[in-house]
Amino acid sequence: MIHITVYRDRQERLQRVLVTGHAEYAEYGSDIVCAAVSAVTIGLANACEELLGVPVHQDDDGDGHVDCRIPQTVDEEVVDSVRLLMEAMVSSLVSIAESYPTYIQLSNERW
Repeated sequence: MIHITVYRDRQERLQRVLVTGHAEYAEYGSDIVCAAVSAVTIGLANACEELLGVPVHQDDDGDGHVDCRIPQTVDEEVVDSVRLLMEAMVSSLVSIAESYPTYIQLSNERW
């Protein structure tokens, strides 16, 4: 199962998205659920870096692990743009989780 945890601060602002695990929807190389989640998370993390110059993806902890965080050292104007892209990531992940609830668990936490 894929576990997605969305972390927000006390003002409900997105701070971090942590994705771990594998869907095991189908065999390796044919798993459309893993492919969809990977495409969304990596695509939006890459967009933050390429479009805004802000790396959000943390060091890779291994297969099936994506940890995206809004850096604290970024100007507030840029943070708003990063947060918008990451909110788009969350929106897409919620849609995938709703379509495949047996394979994806999504939770919200305080950061």
